[in-house]
Amino acid sequence: MQLSIILCVRNEIKTIKKIIGLVKDFKLPENFSKQILIVDNCSTDGTREFLKTIENEFQIIYQKKNLGKGYSIKTALRFCTGDFVIPQDCDLEYSPDDIYNLLTHAIKYDLEFTIGSRRNENTKKFHKYWLNEFGANVLTYIFNIFFSTNFSDIASCYKLMNTQKLKQFNLRCNGFDLDYEMAAKFIKNTHKYGEIKIAYNSRSYKEGRNYTIFFHGIKALFVIIKEKIIK
Repeated sequence: MQLSIILCVRNEIKTIKKIIGLVKDFKLPENFSKQILIVDNCSTDGTREFLKTIENEFQIIYQKKNLGKGYSIKTALRFCTGDFVIPQDCDLEYSPDDIYNLLTHAIKYDLEFTIGSRRNENTKKFHKYWLNEFGANVLTYIFNIFFSTNFSDIASCYKLMNTQKLKQFNLRCNGFDLDYEMAAKFIKNTHKYGEIKIAYNSRSYKEGRNYTIFFHGIKALFVIIKEKIIK
């Protein structure tokens, strides 16, 4: 079997080399192989130039326009050959070592959609900024009400998905709201879903964070409502 890992990168010259190494080296369950796809979303800080030096090692896609992280995931999805697929941010907030646990959990319980939750009972909060965490919690709460689920972190980047099923969906979102669209479509089309805890190292805006909760939160809320209405 195979796992496709989509690295979405936008101006991550400080971390791109390290995250690629971590993705390349982390352990997979027995009889699994990796397909690593890197999508550069019009980086301007030297990331694109670095990627050109490793083109012989990885499958790299260079976007012609900055249309958002979601658009990059959809672009890479066309080239995914794995049984499962998972997006990977390139800012070191998420540890690739957790992918092993996500994958073994999905296999053990025959899941088609598995979320890696940043919410850990051993810590009071997972985000550097209370507003971002509050927004993520509110969106998760609304999602759970609308779709009768019990997730603790619907906003997490780590979503391990059945590739064949994901490719069947007509995905429309191009930004971070794709996270909510993919989750909603899986919940509406399968009962094989779950969640496990993962590690998370939140970074600050000074360290390169570019996610603004208000703008993206409104878009995410719209997607949740729309997916609830659309059959």
